Amino acid sequence: MTNAYELRNHFFLEDYNTAITREDFDTFFTRTKEKVTFTFNGWDGKSYDGESRRATVYRTSIKGFEDVRLVKVGKGLHYIDEDNLVVEKATGEAHPEAEWLVDVERA
Repeated sequence: MTNAYELRNHFFLEDYNTAITREDFDTFFTRTKEKVTFTFNGWDGKSYDGESRRATVYRTSIKGFEDVRLVKVGKGLHYIDEDNLVVEKATGEAHPEAEWLVDVERA
């Protein structure tokens, strides 16, 4: 799989190299009808037992990263790490982990 974190190299990052502009987000990312169930695996401060969330998938038009699934939660844009499955203790189901990519600034 393509290292999705390298996607950051295609943007001019702002705010201490942590954010992209809303204009860049709207230009390079497209909302799809696809949904994904994932977990933050504790780094969101609440999903320590693999509790899952469901969100709409975004895709990018940047060459080489077309297959990467991304989700936007709050101001954060996260990529779905398909290779890192986490078992949700309550259900026993395994879900991919979401990894932070960048924040999206307000318009």
